[in-house]
Amino acid sequence: MPCWGIAAAAGLLALLAWVILKYSARLPIGTFFTATSGLLVLMAVVFVRNGIAALQEAGLLQSTPTAFVSLPILGIHPNAQGLGAQALVLLLIAAAVFAGRRGAPHARPQ
Repeated sequence: MPCWGIAAAAGLLALLAWVILKYSARLPIGTFFTATSGLLVLMAVVFVRNGIAALQEAGLLQSTPTAFVSLPILGIHPNAQGLGAQALVLLLIAAAVFAGRRGAPHARPQ
């Protein structure tokens, strides 16, 4: 059975690499890294919830329902353990961003 998905992903990756190399002089690198950082934060929030859900399904962690909105596509389900873990991840990320900005040297105006 051919692996069309792998071939398509490799082709798209090669195309993306070519575009980045060709237009890298005009690529706003700060904006690029800000966008990718945002995607990584979103993925971290979803992954932590999926990990909690797996532990709950395995019976290793209890589930305490709460009155909260449910957004399954973002990994948000109304139970205290998952929401607490997601809040902790967001708090850690916010603390890391704050510490990074606080410790970064400020550019001097010229």
